[in-house]
Amino acid sequence: MKSFNHRLLALTLASMVGTVAMASSLAAPTLPGFKRYDSNGDGFVSQEEFKAQGGQEQAFRAGDANHDDRLDRDEFVKASATNDRIKAGKYVDDAWITAKVKALLLKDEGVKGLDVNVETHQGTVQLSGWVNNPVQIAQAEKIARGVDGVTGVKNDLMVAH
Repeated sequence: MKSFNHRLLALTLASMVGTVAMASSLAAPTLPGFKRYDSNGDGFVSQEEFKAQGGQEQAFRAGDANHDDRLDRDEFVKASATNDRIKAGKYVDDAWITAKVKALLLKDEGVKGLDVNVETHQGTVQLSGWVNNPVQIAQAEKIARGVDGVTGVKNDLMVAH
């Protein structure tokens, strides 16, 4: 009976310590990203600090609930989530642009069946590979520029000899 009481007491104490530790961690959440963004250590993230870490101005504005041009910890969470959504959206847009350009190149009689590679980064399409003549280079670029969302084309296509 005595060893049972000691085990019960030990389990109760362990449970209480665990509960206190969990409560304190919930009461003061740590945001390792917040400290990295708050480069001057003033407890807030300015727009400049946010941008310096790759944050988008649109995300900063969405997070800045009280419009004081700085983010506290709660606002930072919202701004970070918005920033992640913006980045994900750009990736999806780039993938859609790449797929659309490839499909149009395959449909076009003048360039279909050629060895044309298409990559897109932040709306800029890069064309690379080999074609049979300079007219096909121009046609592939024209097709790429005609796709919605394309902000530029880097044409690295070359004529095969």
